[in-house]
Amino acid sequence: MVLEQHSCRVQPSLAFTNAIPNSKEKEVYIDGTLYADGMVIDQREQGAYRVKERQHKKYSCKQLLRFIRKLWATQQTEKIDIEEDNEKYVRTTLRELFIYMVFLGVLTIVVFGMVSSNMHTLTQALKGVFVDSNMLDESTNSTGPSFTELTRMEEFWDYMTQTVPSGLFTENWYNARNVSNYGYILHENRLLGAVRMHSSSIFASKKTFEDKYSYGPCANLEAENCTEDPFKYTPHNSIVRSSTTGKVGVYDEGGFMKIFGSSQEEFKREVNELKDNLWITLGTRVIIIDFTVYNANLNLFCQVQLMVEFPPVGGLVTSSKIRPVKLLRYASAFDYFVLSCEIIFLLFIVYYTIEEALEIVVMKSAYFTSVMNCLDLIVIVLSYICMAFNIYRQVQVNNLLDKLLEKKTRQYNDFSFLCYWQYQFNNVVSTTLFLAWIKLFKYISFNKTMTQLSETLTKCAKDISGFAIMFFIVFFAFAQLGYLTFGIQIEGFRAFHYSVYTLFLVILGTFDFPALQQAHRMIGPIFFLTYVFFVFFVLLNMFLAIINDTYQEVKAELQDKKSSFEISDFVKQGYAKMRDRLTDKRDRIADIRKALSLADINKDKRLEFEEWRQEMKSRGYAEAEIETMFSKYDKNGDRILDEEEQQALSDDLLQQNDAILREMDELKLTTKSTKPIKNPIIDDDENDENKDAPSENVKAQEVTVQEFDNITKRLDSMESSVGFVLTKIDTMVSKLEVYGHPKSNNGGNRSLDAKHTTADKYVDDALDDPIHSMIDIDFDPLYSTA
Repeated sequence: MVLEQHSCRVQPSLAFTNAIPNSKEKEVYIDGTLYADGMVIDQREQGAYRVKERQHKKYSCKQLLRFIRKLWATQQTEKIDIEEDNEKYVRTTLRELFIYMVFLGVLTIVVFGMVSSNMHTLTQALKGVFVDSNMLDESTNSTGPSFTELTRMEEFWDYMTQTVPSGLFTENWYNARNVSNYGYILHENRLLGAVRMHSSSIFASKKTFEDKYSYGPCANLEAENCTEDPFKYTPHNSIVRSSTTGKVGVYDEGGFMKIFGSSQEEFKREVNELKDNLWITLGTRVIIIDFTVYNANLNLFCQVQLMVEFPPVGGLVTSSKIRPVKLLRYASAFDYFVLSCEIIFLLFIVYYTIEEALEIVVMKSAYFTSVMNCLDLIVIVLSYICMAFNIYRQVQVNNLLDKLLEKKTRQYNDFSFLCYWQYQFNNVVSTTLFLAWIKLFKYISFNKTMTQLSETLTKCAKDISGFAIMFFIVFFAFAQLGYLTFGIQIEGFRAFHYSVYTLFLVILGTFDFPALQQAHRMIGPIFFLTYVFFVFFVLLNMFLAIINDTYQEVKAELQDKKSSFEISDFVKQGYAKMRDRLTDKRDRIADIRKALSLADINKDKRLEFEEWRQEMKSRGYAEAEIETMFSKYDKNGDRILDEEEQQALSDDLLQQNDAILREMDELKLTTKSTKPIKNPIIDDDENDENKDAPSENVKAQEVTVQEFDNITKRLDSMESSVGFVLTKIDTMVSKLEVYGHPKSNNGGNRSLDAKHTTADKYVDDALDDPIHSMIDIDFDPLYSTA
């Protein structure tokens, strides 16, 4: 049995005797003769030499191509048929999933390394100082408006002399003592450079009508002759033309600019000078206050922009933008860890770029028909954009910081461009991470449960498209009606797109019915009730019904459909292979131990190599394996294993056997038949006794409950059919035996006895056969026929 077990082993292949020439050999042609390492090679040898060299190069190229193919092997490039090669499909899918999960983890670390919860804390702190802080009305000794509540020009100038200077320049402690370092907001946030305020006289969309003439103290003077910078036009000096968006309009970066001093008193004095000289005119449409702070504790820059718009109808419209960003990316140990992840992310992007290029070459135009493939390209393009901006930002921040270190007086350092694009960069990276997570569906679609969402949306896409036309016809009709009817009085309907937003919020349950009723006593309630009835109760429920019916169909289809493969089944197969491998190792060790005990034929406790060779050869082991194992324990090299060397071999085998058993126990794969080998001779006797017994380690084919029920029903039906056929055959045989006896008086009695004997015989046979029982067969027709 052991011999049969090892007889199927593959013998190791012999090495090639004609080795390929070493690439280090020096090849020189002299007068048409080839010399290798100074030796002449004739024409025949030259031909063989060249053939071998070409084969060597060709083999190396094939090895390289095979490695590249394995490295970038995907389901698309390999064109794997799941029905024909399920195991290869499983391995490829799991490999792709594992690599992508590592990529997703790296991308998550990179994105989350750019943001911090402290950004919100810094935003709220600065917002509390400049936006939510209320002024003090000294005349009435009462609380005045905050920045968001400003309505008149007078309130704006009061805000500039009360709230802004005390917020920008913290000069005293809470005990009225002077601070040692000026230029900090809330004692922690360093003001970078000076504060700039500029005004614009017209919207950027109507730049041809912008007023660029000097006024106030510089009236009737050319710009170059004016010494008062706030009253002469200053164009924007950035390379990239930029604009600022407010609530009322979009404004250009150029205008009439004022750079303020670095103390409270100086700031107030300069604000009063602007007020006295009527810096704000009837043509002024916006005033923008810009400054940048840096918090060293959090390593965060924050660009603050306070905007006051003067619409043509009069009054003020205020807005603010506070953008905390992390421009100095690498300052702490965690930041350098993020840097390493960014390098790995770059390598992953190069890897996936090559992978997608190979897929496009293999699939050609069919590649672009898959949504997931297009999503791959979008993620790769966004990733390259993010990495390019990452490098650009680092260079620009270093240049700006170098200018700050020059410590020029009244120098405004414009971080608005960098902060704005860093903010947009964070949005792009966040979108990339979002799409990367959505792409995860590509690698888990092998499971039928995971495909429910995509299958449902695919099946109901046509119905939803037709329904969307009806829905938006009704919805936009209500949106236009709301804008035209209530746009004058209700803020939520002040523009058409705001009307669309408001009606979407009504669907979600957020509405202001009293405002509609106050806008129009009759049309308001009628508009609200009809909209809720048609859109919420009818159209929205139709939409949900379409999706629900499609989901039920998909669920019913997937219930009878088997998954491409189950992860649990793959894991079970892995454990089964591990169990078989460990079992084979254990059996091999047992076989060697048995050979060790039986090889010493003369029982002189000295195992000669020939005895060991004959015994191992009979068990199917190769010569090289026999020689290696014997030489390992033949310490003195006399080709004989003495008792001590045999004991060393036996101990090593026992240790290996115990290690295998422990590993099997750890994997919980040990069965009742798995027992330590106490004595190979006793084990051999037990194997001889049980060699005819059926093996209990037969691998069972796993089936589902439904398949088991179907097989049981088929077996029952087959058993009943076979039983019915056997019953008919037995009946016919009985009749034939009755007709075969002669009809006579004496013979009649004998025939009758024979009939009873035959019937009793079949009854006895039926009792002996528990499957095809003939006890229920009626034998009366036999007697009546006779």
